[in-house]
Amino acid sequence: MPHIDEAKRRDWLRALRRFKYGIKVRARLGVLQAICEQVATQRKGKRVWDAPQWEHDRWITFLYTCIKNNEYPPELLEAFVKTAEVTFFNPKKQPTVEMTIYAMNEVCKQLSKPLRTKFGVFV
Repeated sequence: MPHIDEAKRRDWLRALRRFKYGIKVRARLGVLQAICEQVATQRKGKRVWDAPQWEHDRWITFLYTCIKNNEYPPELLEAFVKTAEVTFFNPKKQPTVEMTIYAMNEVCKQLSKPLRTKFGVFV
């Protein structure tokens, strides 16, 4: 069983909490709604799902960097919207802000161990 560095664990939890709060702020400001509409418009009539493969090291590193630096690039927000679109497959509805926030929470939950490893929680 790996040893846990409590200081790094606190840093991880603090950064994750701040990141999730920032996503919710962007939802309230309408940024996520605009991206949801943009993704739905791009997909109109197509059956192509291009949600990111979150398990790939590129996406884990990208998400780690965004959480650590409290950054919200459009590419990341669009990736969460596309993940929500695939998670809640319903061809008659466009992804919503609530679906996107749920998808973001699920991605962070599924990638918890690799992200904590990158934060140095495990010694």
